[in-house]
Amino acid sequence: MKAAVLKNWFDLELCDIPMPVPNEHEALIKVRYGGVCGSDMTVYRGKHMTATVPTVLCHEILGNIVSLPEGYDGPFKVGQRVLMNPVISCGHCAACRRGLGHVCENLKLLGIHVDGGFAEYTKVGVDKLCAPDDDIPDEVAILGEPFAVGYHVMLRSQIQPGDKIFISGGATVGLYIAIFAKAFGAGRVIISEINESRRQFVESMGIETINPSQTDAMDLMREVTGGGGFDIVYDTSGAASAVLQMPDLTRCGGKMLSLGLSGDAYQFIIGKVSFKEITLIGNRLYSQEDFENGVRFLEDNWRRLGLDRMVTDRLTLGEIDKAINMMINGTNLCKIIIDCQQT
Repeated sequence: MKAAVLKNWFDLELCDIPMPVPNEHEALIKVRYGGVCGSDMTVYRGKHMTATVPTVLCHEILGNIVSLPEGYDGPFKVGQRVLMNPVISCGHCAACRRGLGHVCENLKLLGIHVDGGFAEYTKVGVDKLCAPDDDIPDEVAILGEPFAVGYHVMLRSQIQPGDKIFISGGATVGLYIAIFAKAFGAGRVIISEINESRRQFVESMGIETINPSQTDAMDLMREVTGGGGFDIVYDTSGAASAVLQMPDLTRCGGKMLSLGLSGDAYQFIIGKVSFKEITLIGNRLYSQEDFENGVRFLEDNWRRLGLDRMVTDRLTLGEIDKAINMMINGTNLCKIIIDCQQT
């Protein structure tokens, strides 16, 4: 079968590889779409702290079940359309025993540590499947995994009604955090995005924005909050300048979350966090329950919020290099999806 294999950092190649062989707990999936994620670029560049090569990239996967384990009598059927939670936990480490399998000490992820979805077929544990409603189009359903991340971010950050929110980065991650923040009752949500075309797209989705090359974030904070600071500050850009500015933008007793997964080191002044008693929150993945709740949010709100507009680029598996270059150069407005049956 055809698959996009990351052979080494910066070396992605469309190859012929053997079909995956499911074990006694796995389903075989014919991949319809794979979504391109910013974390794929972190892996591609060799910046991810635990990624391994060679690996078939992609953890945002929509497809149809080809086979199920022998004797399986659960809710899923051959031919059914499904999304896949890419988290593979060991089930016995200290984190797993505490119910934190998504940060398992031996964690593996489809598309990062084991072969993922930029292929004609993939395999996944049947306990990681989630079936979207039949009436949600494929090009919306593929957003299920990103919305699972967004749902988990909301649980971690505990937004309160009326909270003033600042988000650095207006790519897909920043946009779905803004969408969730408004849905969870935030009072004012502002995204900072330097890419002018992307900023305009975010505005078209009903989210307030600034271009940081034209509007200083600290001046904005003083205007919006009277100088007290935002209740919650998120960084989705991974830019050192944005990360280092987070405590300056956050109010005393507020919260800050960085969604970056890079192993890059910053000279961060931790005293700024301590002096203001800011809560610094990490965020990585999600539980199966979070995954399913993120998909349910998407099902319930995609028409009302126009979430089908978030898929802005559609490419084939044979165009995977183009997708990578678009992500690196920032020419995509929002989500790129890959048709994995077309090469």
